[in-house]
Amino acid sequence: MRVLMVYYSRTGVTRKATGKIAEFLRAAGVEVTVEEIVETKDRSGVLGWLRSGGDAMRKRTVPIQPVKADVAQFDLVAVGTPVWAWTAAAPVRTFCQTHGKNAKQVAFYCTMGGTGDKGTFKALTDLCAREPIATAALIDRHVKKDHDEKFLAKAKAFAEEIASTGC
Repeated sequence: MRVLMVYYSRTGVTRKATGKIAEFLRAAGVEVTVEEIVETKDRSGVLGWLRSGGDAMRKRTVPIQPVKADVAQFDLVAVGTPVWAWTAAAPVRTFCQTHGKNAKQVAFYCTMGGTGDKGTFKALTDLCAREPIATAALIDRHVKKDHDEKFLAKAKAFAEEIASTGC
């Protein structure tokens, strides 16, 4: 089974979650390729945070750098996003709108301050035009602290759910 993990991370939390999930997938015998979604807009600092929320509320897509991997060559694409204004981050919206329909199967995971996973997963489902085989909602503070039950156990369960499908 070949899995492409694509993610966007403004602060590093989603990047950290992606690394752990990839580690658990590899431990389950899954071939994993990880690729970061890179956009051309600077989102650092307070102004970047404000622009991020505005783009999310308006459900905007933004220019991103070309993705290296061919989505259609993977059995599953796992999409990771931070939650911005109760929905997916603008760069992830762009990726899903452009590449989501080429994915054979999808799984979604998000990192968030506390809420917004339902709206985020619905947006990703709509953009990819397919239901995910698995989802995971991860709380930022638990990811940052490597909390055993509230992050690591959820990340491992998400990876095991993906691996068990065999796609």
